[in-house]
Amino acid sequence: MKVNFVITRDLGSKIFADLFRRFARDGRFDLAISEKALPGADIYHFHRPQLEEHLPARSVVTVHHDLEDSDPFVSFDRFESKYRQAERIICLNTGQAEFLAQHGMHHTVVVPHGYDPKLFSKKPLRTYKTGEPLKLGFISRRYGRRVKGEVLLEEIFQTLPPGSAEFYLIGEGRSQDAALLESFGFSCRCYEFLPYQLFPEVYKEIDFLLMLSAHEGGPANIPEAIASGTPVLTTPVGLTRDLIVDGENGLFLSGDFKQDRETLLKVMNNENGIFDRLTQGAHMSNKAITWNEVISRHIDIYRTVSGIASAGEPKELANSTT
Repeated sequence: MKVNFVITRDLGSKIFADLFRRFARDGRFDLAISEKALPGADIYHFHRPQLEEHLPARSVVTVHHDLEDSDPFVSFDRFESKYRQAERIICLNTGQAEFLAQHGMHHTVVVPHGYDPKLFSKKPLRTYKTGEPLKLGFISRRYGRRVKGEVLLEEIFQTLPPGSAEFYLIGEGRSQDAALLESFGFSCRCYEFLPYQLFPEVYKEIDFLLMLSAHEGGPANIPEAIASGTPVLTTPVGLTRDLIVDGENGLFLSGDFKQDRETLLKVMNNENGIFDRLTQGAHMSNKAITWNEVISRHIDIYRTVSGIASAGEPKELANSTT
């Protein structure tokens, strides 16, 4: 089976590069990556469909972003017609599929991000130790519009007791946040560029992953946290609503810094045993899937779609919702 990943325009995305590398190494199908659709492919998988004029037959698209994001760059209007033309829409989470269903599009399949079992495994169960700072991981690249929750981070931690938390900040641009948090009295370890093979060591060190994004399609750090047995303190966006059970392997934050400050204080003080309950729940959680399973599910989709239309057969899908 020949699959053509079409990126339409090469914008130098590290996220796409890492994702495509996983698929290319799998070896269960022939993969070609190009800016324009190549003739002779069995499947055309578009990753920036909004930049295309029209999708050919046997086309698949992936929704990589939050469909409710207010950023004009990812406005739903820019994507809608291409989503309708595709044979299948691959969603990263059920929220995306539900959003599309409300717009009459039911030809969706949910395939979340995965984790690498060669790197990530359950760490030793951690229990609360009185007086020790809460070790929090903040793992994401920093964007100019601060969509990853930087404002909420600042609001919460400038009102918490200095020294009550210790941060592991991972991602390009995170030195800015480290400097600010240190000015509030918090210890920080910051790695703007960390080899992926070392990411498991970060999860072994932290007590909780802190994810404060306003909008997300994934993110990929949620499966990593689950695979490593790390509970998550998160806003209810993207994959978190599928993989995090509130009060079991993490807590959902409100996005209001006063409420979230109180939640963090409860965790820091292990109020009613909440620290221990969440770490135990995370240690038992097994809701994430491996990247091998992610690719297997894509292959199933490709096989199904490749049988819908014969090679070279013209097909108008603009109004297709099946």
